[in-house]
Amino acid sequence: MQDQGFSNDVRESAGSFRVKLYGYNYDELSYWAEQLKEKLLLHRRIKEVTVNSEFSWWKDDYSEFYLDLDRQRMAKEHITATQLFTALRPIFGRDIYCGNVLFDNQTEQLKLSSLQGQQYDVWGLVNIPFVVNGHSYKLADFATVQKGQSPQKVAKENQQYRLCLQYEYIGSSEQGKKLLKKDLEEFNKVLPMGYTAENDQDYWSWNKKDNKQYALLLIVIAIIFFTTSILFNSLKQPLAIIFVIPISYIGVFLTFYLFGLNFDQGGFASFVLLCGITVNASIYILNEYNAIRKRYPLLLPVRAFTKAWNSKILPIFLTVVSTILGFIPFMVGDGKEAFWFPLAAGTIGGLVMSILGIFLFLPIFSLKKQKR
Repeated sequence: MQDQGFSNDVRESAGSFRVKLYGYNYDELSYWAEQLKEKLLLHRRIKEVTVNSEFSWWKDDYSEFYLDLDRQRMAKEHITATQLFTALRPIFGRDIYCGNVLFDNQTEQLKLSSLQGQQYDVWGLVNIPFVVNGHSYKLADFATVQKGQSPQKVAKENQQYRLCLQYEYIGSSEQGKKLLKKDLEEFNKVLPMGYTAENDQDYWSWNKKDNKQYALLLIVIAIIFFTTSILFNSLKQPLAIIFVIPISYIGVFLTFYLFGLNFDQGGFASFVLLCGITVNASIYILNEYNAIRKRYPLLLPVRAFTKAWNSKILPIFLTVVSTILGFIPFMVGDGKEAFWFPLAAGTIGGLVMSILGIFLFLPIFSLKKQKR
C-alpha cells in the first residue's frame, strides 16, 4: 500500500483544467460562460465548474444568491428583464431616489425604502404578486432563486472582458485534455464574433497561434549552413546537408499523423534535435568523401562516396539505434508525459526517415553529374 502523508489542510482544489473566455460585452460573456459550464457538466466525470474573474489554486467559499431567468417564458409573455425588476423594485427597493426638497436653505435628497421589504424572505420574493402590462404574475413564474459562486470583480485583458472557468476531471488527464479540446472546438463554432474560448491548461501549454518559435529552426539551419561552409570550403555541399533535414521532418509528420498524437513543445524539440543528429551523420560521410577524393583524385566520385559510406555507416547506424533505444522508455507505461512522449515519438520517426534521406538523397545532392 502506498504511504501517503497526512495534512490538516481542509482546502479544496479549484481544479487543474482551465478555460478563458473573452468578449466585449460582459452580460453576453456571462451568458456564454454559463452555456459552456452546462456543456462541460454534461460529462459524468465533471462534477463542478466554477466561474470567476481569475484562476486560483483553491476553491473560494464566496457565494451569493442570483436569479436564473426563464427567457423563453418571458418572451412568450412579452416581458423583459427590465420590466421584471422594475415591478419588483417598489416591494423590495431600498434608497430609491425620488427628488429633492428644500430644508433650512439646503437641498436634501428624498429616498424611499420599502417598509415590508425587511420582512420578506426568499419565499416571499418569489411568491409576492406584481403587475406587469395589466397582468398579475409571480417571480416564480419567470425565475428561480439559486445560490452559487460568481465573480467578485470584473476583469479585463487587452480591452476585453475575461471570465475563467475551472474544474477537475475525474480520470486520466490525457483523456480530459482530449475531451476539453473537442468541446472547445464545437463551442467556438457557435460563439458570436468577438468572443473566444481558449484552453489555459497550465502555463506550460503550447500556443499554436504564435508561430514565432518556428523562426528558431531557420536560425539553427542558417548556423549549420555557415559552419559547414567554412568546414568544407564549399557552398554546394552545405546545401546538400541542409536538404536532408526536411527528409527527416517527413518522418516526424508521418509519426504524429499516423498515430494521432498531439503536437506540442515536445514535437518542436524533436525538430531541433533532428537537425543536429541528421547533420552530424551527413558531415561524417561528406568529410570522409572529401578526404578520399583528396587522396585519390582519379577515383570516380561514385566510387569515392561508396567507400566513404562503407567506412562511416556503422558508427552512424549505431548512433541512430542507441538514440532510438534511449527514447523508448519515454513511450512505454501508462503515465505518458506531455513533453517527453511527443519528443520521443517525433525523434524516433525522424531518425528512421533520416537513414533513408542519407542513403538516397545525400548522394543525389552532393555528387556531380558525370560527363561522358
